[in-house]
Amino acid sequence: MGQTTAFRKALITPTVTIMGESKIFDEARYIHGESGKGTWTFYAGHDPEDYQHLVNDPPTDLNLFPNSAGYRLILNNVLFPAAKKEKQKT
Repeated sequence: MGQTTAFRKALITPTVTIMGESKIFDEARYIHGESGKGTWTFYAGHDPEDYQHLVNDPPTDLNLFPNSAGYRLILNNVLFPAAKKEKQKT
């Protein structure tokens, strides 16, 4: 059934935001946190549209799934920091 990755929730510090989880396995799949003056995000799990995707299989054709919730989550997290308004000096 392909490859999957995740973090055990018991080992995640309270300052890390869990954005997606597998309650069945008590794992966090999408996490976000801060480090110094920057942020980091970890995305885990299977290919959202091809859950049986195996290592060395050809890439999933994303044009077939333009509204995939999994890819939207990734895109939103990439764009979100850029959308923050800077504090004005007035």
